[in-house]
Amino acid sequence: MPTVLVADDNRGFAELLRALLEDAGHSVVTAYSGLAAIAAVEQNRIDAAVLDVLIPEISGDAVAARLLQSQPALPIALMTGSGTDFTKSSGLPVLKKPFSKEELIETVDRLLAR
Repeated sequence: MPTVLVADDNRGFAELLRALLEDAGHSVVTAYSGLAAIAAVEQNRIDAAVLDVLIPEISGDAVAARLLQSQPALPIALMTGSGTDFTKSSGLPVLKKPFSKEELIETVDRLLAR
């Protein structure tokens, strides 16, 4: 079963995403800050990551850049309510909030198919 990291500082939203992804057959690890997201990848076998851009300590886009340096094959998608320069130039998939359950699952499935 693939394991997906979901990083969002809104615990309720992160838990909702966890439930949706688990219902779709994925194992999910949640993190509520940038540092916790990095630690989760270091401590777990993560097959894909979905990172909110606006998370504390280290922003999601900075976490993505850091993870891609150490694990360039890790599929990552960003979540944001508004675009940032990194989301536009990174080439990573972006889930624009609000997004549907179907958009979430399709994005994660595409990440895992890479």
